[in-house]
Parts: sequence; C-alpha cells; structure tokens
Amino acid sequence: MSNITKNIVRMMAIAVAVVVCTTTELYAQHRYHFRDSLGTYEVKFTPAQRDAQFESSPTKPLLPKSHELRLGISWGATDYYGERANNGSNTLDKYMEQPHYSGPAHWYSASIDYGYWINEWASVGGTATWVGGIRNYYNPINHQRIDSRELHHVAIMAIGRFAWLHHGIVQLYSSFALGVGIEMSESYDGRALNYAYCAFDIKPLGISVGRRWFGYAEVGYGSRGVFNIGFGYRINSKHR
Repeated sequence: MSNITKNIVRMMAIAVAVVVCTTTELYAQHRYHFRDSLGTYEVKFTPAQRDAQFESSPTKPLLPKSHELRLGISWGATDYYGERANNGSNTLDKYMEQPHYSGPAHWYSASIDYGYWINEWASVGGTATWVGGIRNYYNPINHQRIDSRELHHVAIMAIGRFAWLHHGIVQLYSSFALGVGIEMSESYDGRALNYAYCAFDIKPLGISVGRRWFGYAEVGYGSRGVFNIGFGYRINSKHR
C-alpha cells in the first residue's frame, strides 16, 4: 500500500471518528485506535456539553411530535339555537302559573382537549365541552325558591390548530372545531327534552405560554365559548 493510500485511509478514519463523536450524546472522552503498517494511532474527542442556559431559555423552540392535554373554562358558549349562553339569555325562562319572579341565570362551562402536534405548525385532536345553566324562581311574598330550571349542553368535536407565529415558549394560533352536540333540558311541564345539533367552534386568535406546563387564552365564537382560559401539559416537548 502506497503512502498516499495510507494517508487517505487515515484521513477517512479520522473523519468517521469525528462524525461518530459529534452525533453521540455522551459527554465522556472518546478514544479511537487505528493501526497500519506504519504504526498505531490514537484519536481523542470530548464532545461539547449542551448549553445549560439555553436548555432552560424561553427562546428554545418547542419540539414537534408532542402530545398535549388542556383543561379550560369559558364564557359565552353557544346553545342549540346558536345564541350565546349568558346571563341575558332567555333559554332558561320557564312558564309558571303562580305568581313568581326569577333570579339571574348562572352559566358554567368547562372543556378538555387533546392535541397532537404533527409538526411545529399544525395540531389535530379532539375536544369535549360541557355548558350548564340554572335559573331559580321565587315566591314574591316570602321570597322562597319555588322552582328552578336547568339546561345542559355536551359537545364532542374534532379540533385542529394552526400556529401561525411562535417564538420559544410563546405560540399564537387559530383553531377550528366541528362535531355533534346534545342539549338536555326540560319542557314547561317537566318532561325531559334532548336535542342533537351540529356543534362548531372558531377561534381566530389564541395564545399559549409555557413549555411542558403552559397557560392559554382564546377568543372566538362557538360551542367552546367566546373567551376561553385554561392550562395544559405537553409530553415530549423537549429537545432530545
């Protein structure tokens, strides 16, 4: 073997050693030995450690292929008629023959979402939303409660999110959800009434802040409310 060939083999061996060392996530020193007719050679490499400051930096990007769970509350979710369920809604009015007056309608809403970020821009998943309302009716003489009416909505929808701007732990996104909803109420004579309807939700603007644990807020219209806030948890959201 000529000296030129031997030198080429040595250079290739060293190049292979460099590639192996730089792609191996071990911080100990690596040693590689090579032998030919001219002698034995030893190559030593100590890969650089990750920057601990960057690992905890809020500018470090989120990792795609992550799962997330969200829990939230909202105001102004739509009902069976597409009207906002709020304190001014008449969907909790009830016909009563005896003299009475009604108190304010109280509405509550909660949702749980699951999402999978297929890349850093797009997420697909599902959401389940519950909206409940109650209104009490009182005797005008003794002011005791004489009756009440409850109304419940449950919506199951597929949901997609598009993160159109993100910087580190901050995401700005839009979302759209579509599925089926069920309204559970009672008639004026006390009979249970259930209605199925098309549930939808559009959120033109949403923001989330955080890496593994995060908080979020959204504004839009639909079965998940006009204004949503909550928190979530991401799995596999760190660089490996």
